[in-house]
Amino acid sequence: MRLEDRGKNWWRTLTADLQRYTGLGCRPWSLAFIRRLIAEGYQHPGLLAVIVYRYGQGVYFRCRIPIVRQIADLYYYYWFNWVRFQLQIELPRTTAIDGGLRIDHYGSIVINCQLIAGRNLTITHGVLIGQTQSGVPELGDNVAIGAGAKVLGGIRLGNNVVVGAGAVVTKSFEDDAVVAGVPARLLRTRKDGEAADIEKTDMALQREA
Repeated sequence: MRLEDRGKNWWRTLTADLQRYTGLGCRPWSLAFIRRLIAEGYQHPGLLAVIVYRYGQGVYFRCRIPIVRQIADLYYYYWFNWVRFQLQIELPRTTAIDGGLRIDHYGSIVINCQLIAGRNLTITHGVLIGQTQSGVPELGDNVAIGAGAKVLGGIRLGNNVVVGAGAVVTKSFEDDAVVAGVPARLLRTRKDGEAADIEKTDMALQREA
């Protein structure tokens, strides 16, 4: 997603986010879909952070009526701060993350406000995506970041990249890379059609240690 695309196709993007939790087999916005969301919200509190994030984008980039926007902003800031302090997830609405965002679990998650990321980004507990003097990371489609990982600086992770738990990523990696370690290094390249599996990445790193 580009910065100028934030807020465009807002409903489609939100639906894509929610389908990461409910699964594609559940018809969007059906009664079964809503029930599944409630259950998933209990198991994965990060879902609430995703909803607040998309709501904030809708207000900031789509709402054009001043008084309505001011009132909606008050709700957004309340819920943004609730998520930040209660769930310890800081996800500003100015980030440019395409549809399919999924945050598993919660706690100690900080995302830089200038992040640009593609579709189906997966973030887990303790992840930091931050800025350095070299800039802010840019992530491709289908990137999965393991628990406690740090992605820092003006680097780019290509499509289908998996970052193992606890990794510190300070350099760019091409498509399909599986990376782990401090500093992060390439473990292997994923095969065509292989699903992202952070747990397998961590096990591979332990075997190498």
